Amino acid sequence: MGEVGYAAAFLGGLFALLSPCSALLLPAFFAYAFPGHAALIGRTALFYLGLCAVLVPLGMGSALATGFFYGHQDLLITAAGVMLILLGLLQLTGQGWAIGPLERLRGHVRGDSPGSVLALGAVSGLAGFCAGPVLGAVLTIAAASGSTLRGAVLLALYAAGMAAPLLALALVWQRFDLGRRRWLRGHGLRIGRLRLHTTTLASGLTFIGLGVLFLAFDGTRALSLPIPEAWESGLQQAAAAVRVPDLLVVAGAAIVLSALVAWRLLKTGK
Repeated sequence: MGEVGYAAAFLGGLFALLSPCSALLLPAFFAYAFPGHAALIGRTALFYLGLCAVLVPLGMGSALATGFFYGHQDLLITAAGVMLILLGLLQLTGQGWAIGPLERLRGHVRGDSPGSVLALGAVSGLAGFCAGPVLGAVLTIAAASGSTLRGAVLLALYAAGMAAPLLALALVWQRFDLGRRRWLRGHGLRIGRLRLHTTTLASGLTFIGLGVLFLAFDGTRALSLPIPEAWESGLQQAAAAVRVPDLLVVAGAAIVLSALVAWRLLKTGK
């Protein structure tokens, strides 16, 4: 495979969503969307940073990072699965419980906290770096060229492609105020001395389900989705074949970012 440009890296990450390796991304969105819609776009940005924390060091061609991720995959997968389950338990108990001396921790232990969302992004990055020929090409090019900056940018764009559908979901979620819909607001419930809320219950169970999935299916690599393998591979190959000048991609991204900032400022000023 030849040189991979910025557009190809972004599309490769976008199409990686069709791979079982990236199966965590969409349910992960709902895991942190249920309990707190107010900062959903900010949480999505944190999720993206978590993805980058795993993927970018690989793109920089760091032998240390590559050896760490590929040399300890089984351990990392187990640790990530356990961490997801713990995040789910924190989500279940972090909003609305009060049990004896643990009362003072109310509001401090939360499964949808910024650190938790960042960790969830890192776990999803761990699942995603095994997906797609574009990622393999980027890693190969970064290692061969010795350009750590280009490798880092390519992997950041690959992660941006993986996160783009989540950002689109977050924008739609906020635009139509879906989090305040009656069927999503949920209601409180009591189980013995434990006070819970249905939204945090749904979120916590989603986290726990992802953790079990991660442990049971080797970090989701053993999952199979109802998508023809030829179709998935064809989309990845099509992404790799895209030839758009990097400068044009940077200019387009700057225009989109400027438009979003301007729209946000106008909305805030109203």
